[in-house]
Amino acid sequence: MRRPVVLAILLACAALAALPAAHAQTVSDSNKTPDGSKTVVQGKDAQPWHLTIGGGAIYAPSYLGSDHYEVDPLPLFDLRYADRAFLSTRDGLGLNLLNATNWRAGPVVKYRFARDQDDDDALRGMGDVDAAGEAGGYVHYDLRPFTMGAEMRQGFGGHDGVIGDAFINWSTKLSDSLMLTVGPKATIASSDFTQTYFGVSQSQSARSGYRVYNPDGAFMSYGLGASLRYQITDQLSLGGFAGIDRIVGDAADSPLVDQAGSATQGRLGLTLGFGW
Repeated sequence: MRRPVVLAILLACAALAALPAAHAQTVSDSNKTPDGSKTVVQGKDAQPWHLTIGGGAIYAPSYLGSDHYEVDPLPLFDLRYADRAFLSTRDGLGLNLLNATNWRAGPVVKYRFARDQDDDDALRGMGDVDAAGEAGGYVHYDLRPFTMGAEMRQGFGGHDGVIGDAFINWSTKLSDSLMLTVGPKATIASSDFTQTYFGVSQSQSARSGYRVYNPDGAFMSYGLGASLRYQITDQLSLGGFAGIDRIVGDAADSPLVDQAGSATQGRLGLTLGFGW
């Protein structure tokens, strides 16, 4: 069951409270994130804080590797201080320590939801996996219309593995109010991560009936994602996204995927946000 990102919000309050007093800023339409949301740059007569809140729904597998899909509520929260700090249900909690013309880099903390064995019949006997935090760093290179990025994070709590993501996005304005973003991505993971989410220990095997399985790490998945963002008014926006991923390697050979689930993972979502 997906839960609010309470830990990230508490961490962000501490981090953002430590920032210096607001300087005059302005929002420029030429500076936007890959999904079309505005970023904030130095200027006059504008506030450095930008907040977007809202919600929607997501249609996705009940666990990583499942072939059973369900609809869940999707909260939308995005708080940014100028071009220096952010707290987002999508991007996590981070600081732009390097903020050059085309480059951004800094630390990031993200939240991974718990996996409950009652969420899917295929997980019965596997036990629960607690929610996890993931702390690491990111780097983004912006060469419009392309944006490239990579992250590497160390887990704590529910798992203690290492996971890394890389992506390339292409963005274009289909009209004054509609922006499209599309691109490929890939994920790598350590053996500690794949063992937590795809492995089957002897005790789990005895309870679930799956064979004992000990996967290694390395390349875990690749996929393609796309999003549309329609600016209804200056404050109100409608967003839609879709994607498909393919689990590969040892993770794909797990009984949770090969026997009880699917290596193909799709997702579809819709959100409505209000920003100021």
